[in-house]
Amino acid sequence: MKANKALVNKLAKGDIRAFDQLFEQYSQRLYAFAFKYLKSEVEAEGLVQEVFIKIWNKRQQLNADKSFHSYLFTIAFNQVKKHFEKRQVIHNMVDVLAPDIADDSTEKGILYRSILHQVIDLLNELPEKKRKIFEMSRFQGLPSKEIAKNIGLAPKTVDNQISEVIHYLKERVDISDIAVVLMIFMMY
Repeated sequence: MKANKALVNKLAKGDIRAFDQLFEQYSQRLYAFAFKYLKSEVEAEGLVQEVFIKIWNKRQQLNADKSFHSYLFTIAFNQVKKHFEKRQVIHNMVDVLAPDIADDSTEKGILYRSILHQVIDLLNELPEKKRKIFEMSRFQGLPSKEIAKNIGLAPKTVDNQISEVIHYLKERVDISDIAVVLMIFMMY
């Protein structure tokens, strides 16, 4: 416990070695915690990274007298909740985007749903900011200028991010019907 306290004190002062040691000490347990809920290696690894990025960004606010373990897992728990909320939003989008084709009784309906779920899984693998930009553009219908203003980026950067995501999805989604392409990407 004293060793942890010393590491937290060093981390609060910006010591990168202390950060590395705490990462080594907690990352596997944090991964196991995240994987237990998220059931995805990619999402669990991403969550561990997100938690430690938050720790690094808030290092000056750390209090060595309080349990670092509790603080770390509270952040992780909150991130897990955000992931579930994000999943729910995306699954709701499937219903909004494809209400008429959500009927699994036809072959085409099954194909559309399958591709939409592929897209959802791929979007979940993206960095949070890039995914958020794409969702704001394609699912909320916001223009690049408004997205840029909300996120604090240049409109051209937002356009580039959207293009990268579309390219990423095109490369990875099994697309065998042009109507599916049009429906999913709602292209420029």
